[in-house]
Amino acid sequence: MIPKGLKVGDTFVDFGLTYKVTKVVGENYESVRVGETSPKTLVVEQPNEDYSSMQYAQLKKLCAERGLDATGKKEELIARLEG
Repeated sequence: MIPKGLKVGDTFVDFGLTYKVTKVVGENYESVRVGETSPKTLVVEQPNEDYSSMQYAQLKKLCAERGLDATGKKEELIARLEG
């Protein structure tokens, strides 16, 4: 699991491979595997996140980032994120 709170320049190990953070955007990290030059975007999941307190626009964005359908009512978006 990728740790939270990483900063540019930090390294972490995921599935036995070492990565270096090159960019931080919200809860997402762009990183390169040590020894590689092409960037990878990794999404950090927030366990037990309280989606009900999030604004509708935030939920839509989160759904889109996770490749989920971002249309519908707030309750529908929350169900997709929790599903």
